[in-house]
Amino acid sequence: MRRLQLVAAGVLVVACRAPASEIRIGLLVGATGEHRLPPEAAMIQSAQLAESLVNVPGGLMVGGVPHRVRIILRDIGEQADLATSQARDLLNRDSVVALVGPQYSRDAIPVASLAQQARVPMISPMSTHPETTFDKPYVFRIAFMDDVQGRALASFARETLHARRAALLYDVALDYSRNLSRIFAEEFTARGGSVVSDQHFTSDQAEDFTAQLLRIKASHPDVIFAPNFSSADSIQLVQARRLGLGITFLGSDSWDPASLRKVPDAEGAYYAVQWHFTVATPESNSYVAHYRQAYHTTPDATGASTWDAFQVLFAAIQSAGSLQPDSIQRAMTRTEGFRGVTGILNYRNGGNPRKSVYIVRFVNGQEQFQQRIDP
Repeated sequence: MRRLQLVAAGVLVVACRAPASEIRIGLLVGATGEHRLPPEAAMIQSAQLAESLVNVPGGLMVGGVPHRVRIILRDIGEQADLATSQARDLLNRDSVVALVGPQYSRDAIPVASLAQQARVPMISPMSTHPETTFDKPYVFRIAFMDDVQGRALASFARETLHARRAALLYDVALDYSRNLSRIFAEEFTARGGSVVSDQHFTSDQAEDFTAQLLRIKASHPDVIFAPNFSSADSIQLVQARRLGLGITFLGSDSWDPASLRKVPDAEGAYYAVQWHFTVATPESNSYVAHYRQAYHTTPDATGASTWDAFQVLFAAIQSAGSLQPDSIQRAMTRTEGFRGVTGILNYRNGGNPRKSVYIVRFVNGQEQFQQRIDP
């Protein structure tokens, strides 16, 4: 299997047009920096697998002619402006017909504006912020949105855990965490619960949460909603248990199970995921089998969402019978009932698919599927 080459920041790519028999798709991946994906993470591996398997029979048939797929990776690092500069290079120098990524909303939102301006389809596997796709008909996503998982987690807390009192603990400097906390609070309250403590912090102070946790403890909640990245949540879980807080933690799809498996204090915590490999469907089983055969490990939700992003694009390109971005975009808007690894996708009403939310729990250091919540 050909290993995809990661184009580092600052490397100049010579302008050229793709040959008629080649389909170029850009992939924007954060391969360096905190909260970012290492070069061998599931996003890149799933892209590599998608490219390899689609090219086995000769590529995609477009207008009766086989076209090989070439995925061009760009590292967007940690700098906010690097994502747009790398996307601009992919669009202008590499003549890609579509973009996949970025994953995180803070990168995806500015790139989405650029893709819309260029009228080139973009599909983000994991961005959940509404602004990513708002008023941008060329921009799509695989992930459920923040409002979907926020409401689903609030429903789960009230209806399944029977929680009456909830506390919030979130990074006020991140739109993602702040937005999700607001949505959870609104839905939890609408369902008859009450938010008894609203505690926040900033990214540069994500080391000691004792003061916030003591205030939460004094409010006697049944659950703590903490939609943060695992670097913060792992500390919060440990410090909470040391303070005698045996309260159930709820997390969002920003939690990283690989990190939290190493934290014994995560035992019993619940969190939302875009997909879990134990939710068996023919599409999911096939993807997991190919991935395990190629990489000798099990993929995560990021990998599955990346895989689905490419499969949606491949199907749209074939349906369009054209490599023109406008034609591909129109074909994507006609996508209905597409059976992906992460669920059934429908883009008839825009770039935000209606999807289910999966809830998993840490049990004996492993994730255990608990419940599917349908929109």
